[in-house]
Amino acid sequence: MWNVLNIDMGLLKYIVSTFIGFLLCASNNLIAQTATITEETRSLDTYGFHTPNPVPILTENTKIFPYYKFEGYEHDSRKKNWKVIKLENEYIEVYVLPEIGGKVWGAIEKSTGNEFLYRNEVVKFRNISMRGPWTSGGIEFNFGIIGHHPSTATPVDYKIQKNEDGSVSCIVGNFDLPSRTYWQVEIRLEGDKAFFETNASWYNGTPLSQSYYNWMTGAAVATDDLEFFIPGNGYLEHNGTWQKWPIDNQGRNLAMYRNNDFGPAKSYHIVGDYQNYFGGYYHDRKVGFGHWSSYEQMPGQKLWLWALSRAGGIWEDLLTDTDGQYIEFQAGRLFNQYFPGAENPVSQVGFDPYVLDSWQELWFPFKQIGGMEAASEYGVLNLERNGDTAYIGINALQTFNEPLKIFVNGKEVVSQQLDMKPMEVFETDISCNQGDSIEVVLGNGKLYYTSENVTLLKRDFVHKPEVQRSHMEKLYHKASEAMKYREYDLAEKKLGELLSLDPTHTGALLLSGEAEYRKTNYDKALGYANKVLQLDTYDSKVNYLAGISYRAKNDAVNALEALGWAARSIAYRSVAFAQMAEIYLGMDNLDQAESYALQALDFNAHNLNARQVLLVVYRKQKQTEALDLQLQQIEQVSPINHMAKLEQLLMAEKDITAIQGDIQNEFAKETLLELALGYLSLGQKDVAQELLKINGGDSKTKLFLAALIRDSDIEKSDALLEEVDKAAPDFVFPYRREMIPVLEEIVGVHDSWKFKYYLAQNYLAVGLRDKATQLLEECGNQPDYAPFYMFRAKIWDKPYGDLLSDYTTALNLDNASWKNWDDFIRFHQDSGKNEEAAKLGKKAFKKFPDNYNVGLSYARALVAIQSYTKAISVLSGLRILPFEHASESKKIYSEAHLFLAKQLMDKKQFNKAAQLLEASKEWPEHLGIGAPYNPDNRIPDYLLGLCYKNLGDIDKAKSYFESVSSYKSTAEQISKNTFFELLALGEIGEKDSQGQLFDKIKSAAIDNKNAGLILALYNKDIDQVESLRKSQGIDSRIIQIMEYSMP
Repeated sequence: MWNVLNIDMGLLKYIVSTFIGFLLCASNNLIAQTATITEETRSLDTYGFHTPNPVPILTENTKIFPYYKFEGYEHDSRKKNWKVIKLENEYIEVYVLPEIGGKVWGAIEKSTGNEFLYRNEVVKFRNISMRGPWTSGGIEFNFGIIGHHPSTATPVDYKIQKNEDGSVSCIVGNFDLPSRTYWQVEIRLEGDKAFFETNASWYNGTPLSQSYYNWMTGAAVATDDLEFFIPGNGYLEHNGTWQKWPIDNQGRNLAMYRNNDFGPAKSYHIVGDYQNYFGGYYHDRKVGFGHWSSYEQMPGQKLWLWALSRAGGIWEDLLTDTDGQYIEFQAGRLFNQYFPGAENPVSQVGFDPYVLDSWQELWFPFKQIGGMEAASEYGVLNLERNGDTAYIGINALQTFNEPLKIFVNGKEVVSQQLDMKPMEVFETDISCNQGDSIEVVLGNGKLYYTSENVTLLKRDFVHKPEVQRSHMEKLYHKASEAMKYREYDLAEKKLGELLSLDPTHTGALLLSGEAEYRKTNYDKALGYANKVLQLDTYDSKVNYLAGISYRAKNDAVNALEALGWAARSIAYRSVAFAQMAEIYLGMDNLDQAESYALQALDFNAHNLNARQVLLVVYRKQKQTEALDLQLQQIEQVSPINHMAKLEQLLMAEKDITAIQGDIQNEFAKETLLELALGYLSLGQKDVAQELLKINGGDSKTKLFLAALIRDSDIEKSDALLEEVDKAAPDFVFPYRREMIPVLEEIVGVHDSWKFKYYLAQNYLAVGLRDKATQLLEECGNQPDYAPFYMFRAKIWDKPYGDLLSDYTTALNLDNASWKNWDDFIRFHQDSGKNEEAAKLGKKAFKKFPDNYNVGLSYARALVAIQSYTKAISVLSGLRILPFEHASESKKIYSEAHLFLAKQLMDKKQFNKAAQLLEASKEWPEHLGIGAPYNPDNRIPDYLLGLCYKNLGDIDKAKSYFESVSSYKSTAEQISKNTFFELLALGEIGEKDSQGQLFDKIKSAAIDNKNAGLILALYNKDIDQVESLRKSQGIDSRIIQIMEYSMP
């Protein structure tokens, strides 16, 4: 029995030990497949920004009002604590910075330690974005209008969560103020994948189309061994012009980073191939980075490179301390980041009302396989031909067990089962001839490669001159483009021209009606709409415009009638039904509100306005289950949704002040105000009023609240107005349509200049310029606020004396602001008052000796009054960070040396002049500039040739003349400097070449003003020279140099 027992105990030990081993393996496997998310605070070296500008940005960039710019940037770093969200699994780490635009800070592949997304270890803000501050690295999420988005350097809303499937997510999002749209991005990591997702959504809850721009800007380190794998046969410039890719017209392989060692910074928007992936590979380190998204979601694939010359190299030090230069690989919703101008098929795109756009992207590392010729969520594949063999490598991005088949000319040559885990690599070689067709298939198309060009597109990106719009359609197209680009003044100008030619042009009438709606001229909008309805009473577009215009005038009956006709078209059905639901909710007709909201959702399940109507309806009806269902639906597509959160609080009868904890972005009060206005538009005055009450300390909120309670509590309303009147007017910046009637009513009962100032800003924001300037003039000299006078001076179209008075008053009110001094100096310069600019600059520079903005403006003024030696001295002491005017530092530097050299040459002091001319060609990096490739030194080199010719050093003179004559401009166009090339050819006796160049100049003179100027100088036609100088704004001292140089 004991023997049996011993045997049984031995078996039991074996069973127990085996079971424990199984549990441990299972536990380890479970841990290995787990994703974690943590929030921590890290202290990072930070080069900060400061000095927000209280002068409304309407004076320089109306597209992004009510945002404001930051004017100050730190040369030196200090430690600063930043929130860092870390997502991690067994294979990768991902870092997010919710206080810096919600950007992905960086990402690391663990087996190699490779940063497959560049992580900048310092936070080095520089003046680059629309508002100024920007820092490099990671992934930047850009929404709204072209450029680095306005919240790229400031806090956004965010939340972190562990999902039911074991994945983890950090969701970041923000309210874009000018468009009043909301974007959000879920950064999601699963436990068993070697990639992470960014799941973006962007919602336009406004009644009008908005500008549309999205690019997800990833960064990777730049090294000479980097090769880009971006499928396509061409690239688009910003203006839509098509160029060859990857081999350009000069035979350069642009896909090799090191081959881009020419010209300025590069923007390649690669097109032409129906593929879902792109990225890069470092051949020395044998690691790579990549991006995957379905083509229809993200067709845009852009590569952006700093110039490889010092013009780009200086940014390495300006943007980082230790991490080196970087490149950007950007994924976009459109083909390119479009700037209007050139004739081609590319154009702007609008963002339709009540539409939610969403898309998914994968960001991944890979290693060892030499490149990337195919990719999917399962892995990355590379194929390289080597004579009579081909190498095939696969880097797995998730676990799979699938058959691999390889075909050569349709014949199966490899068939094997691949059982791989994330970041494992499979490699094989096959025999083949150079021209053989190769096909690689993993599983049922989980990863696929073919050497045949089956995915090249037939879409034509090249403009065909024979395909032209008519003159009127060109005007309409330009107007439409301008509207989408927030250039409303230009749009109205083109529409006016078009309607003068064709008063019944339907498209122009519709756009004109939309423009008037934006300006709150609802009667005029209806005037245009009704004119179109006279031509076609069923037109869905115009019925929609009429419907929202009637709604803005609180004419519910006619709004419902027009919107009902708009809903006949599938294009407007969902938005029109949602508008009708909102109107019925405002009338407290809950049944009709629910009915139309549900109909809206039948045709657009992501119509959040319709779902928000249902939230209110079900809360009012106490339908808890129905409300919870809507909350779940919203959570799926809009996980950060402040109205949904508020409705939860209201349904639970909780304190609504809790909503403030969920709004973490820079403009939390604007977000809360927008929420209140949303409830007002739904007729929910009580909720709106409560929201306004908790949004304390905000002047715009108090103005709305004062208007809202005026009929019921005039004393409280007046008290609120007094509070606003006593509060500082800094950064109030009214811009919404809804604020205009509020301010108009307040201006009618209150005589404070502040309310007129606010209303003037709001008028300008919607395009009512004449009304704005009239109000600003009515304020007279009553304001005791410097930004008011600075703003009015920049907005006014007045004589010099009137503007001078405002600049003077602004400076007297606040002479501690370097920006006031700088703007005043530049005003004098722009007005041609250079002596006044220099005098003011001297005072300013004495007061702000360390401010490079002021120093540069002073140097510019000194050059203008021919005080060149002093200008050179001032420039020598500046340490300029790149900013709006930094590009002109080289111009000022060169002119100071060049013009002083010319003075010395007039005095026959050729040795001293030569020293200055050599110095003029330098690119001092302390001035925030770096030397580009192939700088055009034809003017100083020609003058150097003259100096040495006069000094008797003929050989040295000839070398400079030869340098001028052999210069090859990348633009290949005739410029002013071509004049010196023409003279240099004569100096070295190249008469035939000189004659050929002269003939080229003569033939171009009709269309090219530079050629016309050269011809006039050559013919000594003084009157024509002066006429061309004035028309082109050429400095008279350049003309004097050109005249001096002639034999």
